[in-house]
Amino acid sequence: MPIGKKDSFLLVLTIVVIEFISGYLQGFYEPLLPKFASTLDIDASNLSLFNVLPTAVGALFVPFFTRLGDIRGYRKILRIAIVAVFLASIVLSAGVASRSWALVLVGRLFFGAVPVWLPLHIALVHAKTVGERATKAVSAIVATVTVGTVFGTATSGPLYELFGQSLEATVVIVPVLTFLAVLLVFFVMPEFVSGAHPHIDRLGFLLLAAVMFLAILGFVVIVEGGLQSLAGALLLVAALFVGALWFRYEKRQEHPAIDVRLLLNRTMAPLYIGAVCMGAVFFGFLSPIATYLAHPPAEGFGFGFEPIYQSVAQTAILFCTVIAAILVPFILRRLPPKATLALGFALGIVGFVQFALLPDSIPQLACFIVLIGIGVGVISAAIPVLIPERAPRDQRGIATGLYNSSQTLGGALGSGLFLSLLKVGSLDVADAASVVTETGYDCVWLTCAAFFLIGLVVVLVFLAGGREKGEELRLEHDPKHGPAPKPERSPSQEDATLLMK
Repeated sequence: MPIGKKDSFLLVLTIVVIEFISGYLQGFYEPLLPKFASTLDIDASNLSLFNVLPTAVGALFVPFFTRLGDIRGYRKILRIAIVAVFLASIVLSAGVASRSWALVLVGRLFFGAVPVWLPLHIALVHAKTVGERATKAVSAIVATVTVGTVFGTATSGPLYELFGQSLEATVVIVPVLTFLAVLLVFFVMPEFVSGAHPHIDRLGFLLLAAVMFLAILGFVVIVEGGLQSLAGALLLVAALFVGALWFRYEKRQEHPAIDVRLLLNRTMAPLYIGAVCMGAVFFGFLSPIATYLAHPPAEGFGFGFEPIYQSVAQTAILFCTVIAAILVPFILRRLPPKATLALGFALGIVGFVQFALLPDSIPQLACFIVLIGIGVGVISAAIPVLIPERAPRDQRGIATGLYNSSQTLGGALGSGLFLSLLKVGSLDVADAASVVTETGYDCVWLTCAAFFLIGLVVVLVFLAGGREKGEELRLEHDPKHGPAPKPERSPSQEDATLLMK
């Protein structure tokens, strides 16, 4: 049932604080990774597990826990997810104090519960608020995660210095902040149970987890071995095979883990494809852009930026992303969803194409930062606004959770593909690793533009329906209109035209 304006403000404020903490956690550890390596005597290959483990676990379990939220209640599952991260932060801190890398990895494993927070929060907002208040709230929440990430990245280094370069003292900040999130979710946040059918399709979730695991592992193997990696290709083929089995199985279930008709509905499927394209670009191009900015311009390309200027450039991209996310509610009031998403993808295409084709200059870089930042901000804020609006009332959690998983899959795809593309045109140097040339970077920028072009075409050609579908769903909760009559067919069956048809 919707709540009043005052209670709605309190709910959104609570979620914004928790999501700021979520973003802070995600950005906090990155600048400290070299200190983890030196303190715990870990090499670079083992250190990569620090980020791989929570990413993989999050991708595997987000769909399951968000579905549980639809069934058992969003706050109830949030309590489990937030407490799990709080305990994980304590285990990680204990691992640092005891110089145990294994204990640190156990802690990082349970940090995979962090991606569960956002979809459950978005589903809770849509359960408790209606209309433009819900749109503004979701946009603010998405923007807050990015702001938190920026603050986490910016403050962890200074805190390390403030605490006398003690890694043990610095990482204690994380359990302190997470404990605040625990207090908020237990004593402030309201509950909502959607009334979804209590049956849990365990085999369906296991098959989906297998698809995600094989796909992500395949992309990771390709990162290591290049596009010619036979093992990586076989893993991706296996992911497609298991995915086909999962699809056939889910279609036959009365209460499936995921309603595949919902996934392939023209009101929803283009949003998920757009999320994959956006994730591939945003999570994949961050590493290449960092090395490109640092490359000495005397060799024909790059900007020769020192770390401080690198930080300024990447923070500027995130700042533009936050501004765009905050403006999304106002854009959606004036433009339909299709035009809004098309705008975001078009800005990204222009940004990457001009960065690949025009000579390097500071104005060109500034144009790139603004176009990419605003484009990504519009896409990343609009999609999580539209998905829960269009999803059936009892599937909002899982629908939004699949958005997170789609981004993760896209990120894995982009990371593997871009690292391989950087080798295009590389030069072999005696007694040294191959040197990346401007050709490799241009391939990355143009491939990023191609991903955004795919997203643009899919949205323009296949995205059906406006925001009125979400309005129909919200009438069930609107006391001004009374209970809405139940349709003969469920919303997940409406307009069930498959994309491949």
